[in-house]
Amino acid sequence: MAKTLNDIFLSNETKLKNKTALVTGASSGIGLATAAWLAREGVHLNLVARRRDKLTELKNEILDLYPDLRINLIPLDLMQKDFLSVLENENALDVDIFINNAGLARGRDNVSELNFTDLEEMIETNVTVAFKLASVVSRKMLKRSGGHIVNLGSIAGHYSYTGGSVYCATKFAVRAFSEALRQEFHDKNIRVSLVSPGMVKTDFSLVRFHGDNEKSQAVYDGVKALNSTDIARVILQTLKEPEHVNIDEIIVLPLVQAPVSYKVKRE
Repeated sequence: MAKTLNDIFLSNETKLKNKTALVTGASSGIGLATAAWLAREGVHLNLVARRRDKLTELKNEILDLYPDLRINLIPLDLMQKDFLSVLENENALDVDIFINNAGLARGRDNVSELNFTDLEEMIETNVTVAFKLASVVSRKMLKRSGGHIVNLGSIAGHYSYTGGSVYCATKFAVRAFSEALRQEFHDKNIRVSLVSPGMVKTDFSLVRFHGDNEKSQAVYDGVKALNSTDIARVILQTLKEPEHVNIDEIIVLPLVQAPVSYKVKRE
């Protein structure tokens, strides 16, 4: 029996030390927290976001704790037409791990009142950019004969809600894309995972409401929502699973959120 238990308790987690990762949307929220957790595991980082000052602050904090890491900062708006060329020039796409995190919601308009600028920004960022990045990164992973792509989905990719038509549609698209990618790579030694959070208290609602802090805070009032560390920790464990294990999708909700009805318990 003792030998059997030893076999059961044998740790065969994937070692992340000295791997290289690309994290998009790394200057705040889930992207920032995931970058920090990866650094703790000894992963070298390519960090992409628009805000250079936030990226620099993160890099300095990480290097204070883990001075041997290589951290490449790429201040970049992924809406730029040449964003792939910029990332290629930075050698940021040839990585072991890709955290496909950059995305946003804009507005809570009903379909009959949609702001087309918001619509186009959500589709461009959440779908077009994310899919292009995954395509180029996966091409390089095929040459490496290995890698792990983690796409950030949402509970909104499973259940739609009033005022969220376009955002939900983009996250449904991300889920479909991830499922297809997983099927294409099941025999290529490339793992594909989709992490789909529920309510997470980050800058998400502040961005959605175009910087209106009052509206943003009202979303979370009286709710014990998830935080970015909760999701980063789940992403990390997904990456550390043994190499023969693929977490196809994991849905993470705060205890007080019921997904189908979007009911939320408020204190």
